[in-house]
Amino acid sequence: MKKTMTMILAVVVAALLLSPLALASEPKKPVSAKPEAQALIDKGWDAQDQDMGLKQIDETIKYMEQALKLDPNNQELLVELADEYYQRGDQMPMGSDENFEARAKYFTTGLDYAKQAMAVKETAGAHYWSAANLAAMNENNSIISQAAIFPELNTHMEWIEAHDQHYKYGGYARFWSRVVTRVPAIVIKMVGQDPDQPYGQLTDAINSEPRFIDNYAYLAEFQHNRGKKDEALATLDKALKMDPGAFPEERAYNRYAQKKAKEHWKEWTGKEYPNK
Repeated sequence: MKKTMTMILAVVVAALLLSPLALASEPKKPVSAKPEAQALIDKGWDAQDQDMGLKQIDETIKYMEQALKLDPNNQELLVELADEYYQRGDQMPMGSDENFEARAKYFTTGLDYAKQAMAVKETAGAHYWSAANLAAMNENNSIISQAAIFPELNTHMEWIEAHDQHYKYGGYARFWSRVVTRVPAIVIKMVGQDPDQPYGQLTDAINSEPRFIDNYAYLAEFQHNRGKKDEALATLDKALKMDPGAFPEERAYNRYAQKKAKEHWKEWTGKEYPNK
C-alpha cells in the first residue's frame, strides 16, 4: 500500500511539473543584497501594483534607477529597467516620424540596459528585452534596415526558445506575433519568417497561463492582421469579459491589456465595447 501511494504521488508531481500552468514563467521582483537598494526596488515595484500607465512606469523607472546606482551590477535590476523602458516607449503614440523618434529614445535606453544585463549574465530576460527594444527601435526604418536586424533578433529568440520559451508567460510568442503584425509583409518574406507560426505559439501561451490577458490581445491583433476579423473580435470579447484581478500578480498588466483590447474593438468596429 505504501509503495502504491508513493507511485501515485510521483505521478501527480510529474503531472504538475509538466502541466501548462507549471510552464508559464515570469521574473520575480528584483532582489538586492543592499537594504537601501531593496527599499527602492520595493517602491518601484509597488508603483505598478494597480495600474500600468505612463505615470506609473515613470515612477517605477525613477526608483529602479536610484536602486541601480546603489547596486550597479544587479542583473535583475538591469533586466527590469530594460523591460520598463520598452513598456514606456510602447505606450507612446505612433503614426508620425516625430512620434516614432520619441518612442525610439526609450527603446534605445532599454536596449542599453539589456546589453548591460547580458554582460553580467546571459538570461532569458536579457535576451528578450534586447530583441524587443532592438525591433521596436527599427519599427519606422526602411525595409532594408528592418531586414538587416533579423539575424540578431533570431539569435536572441533562439536562445530563449532553447532555455526558457515560456519567459514572461509566452513572451516568445508575443514577440514573433508583434513582428508579423507590424513589420511589412515583404520583410517577413525576405527573411524567410513563417507569418502563420505565431498563431500556434500564442495558443500555447494562453494554455500555459490562461489568466494573462495580454496574450489574448496579441492573438486578436494577429487574427485581425491575417484577415480573420470575426475570430479577432471573438478573442477581444473573451479578453474583455475576463476578471483582471483573477491573476493578482499581474492585475495592472491585465488592466492595460484590456485597455488595448477596447481600443482595438473601437478601431475595428467603429463602436465602443460592449456595443456590438
